[in-house]
Amino acid sequence: MRKHLLKGVLALACLTLVSIPLPVTAQGPDLGMSIRVNPSSTTPGSTVGVFAIVTNNTSKSLKTTVTFTSLSPCGTETSLGYNRLSLYPGQTVWVTVSYPIPPDACAGQYAISIVEKSSGKSSGTSAAENAATCYLSVQ
Repeated sequence: MRKHLLKGVLALACLTLVSIPLPVTAQGPDLGMSIRVNPSSTTPGSTVGVFAIVTNNTSKSLKTTVTFTSLSPCGTETSLGYNRLSLYPGQTVWVTVSYPIPPDACAGQYAISIVEKSSGKSSGTSAAENAATCYLSVQ
């Protein structure tokens, strides 16, 4: 009996860890990014917050632009905004955007992405692209 109870408790603990939404990260040679959405599940007509962390992994200053987009399960891509960043070596910044879900939004999983394109001017490297994506459930 104890053996079955212990297996049940361990299975529940593992299921709980899997169900917690974690930020999704992307790590390029010059820039590290992570993104998450809160809440991770919502309804049409509501607003969610999109949160990203951007880190300059180089030893030189870096100029970059990050763009937020949403791709609905119906195939509609929406621009959520962009930020131009100037980062010192090793600097990390928090970038956020508010995302109002349209009242007529289709139900399903939305891919919320942050994409960066580095100018390469300050770091002396060529232009680079990097992206991270997380998911929002609209019910």
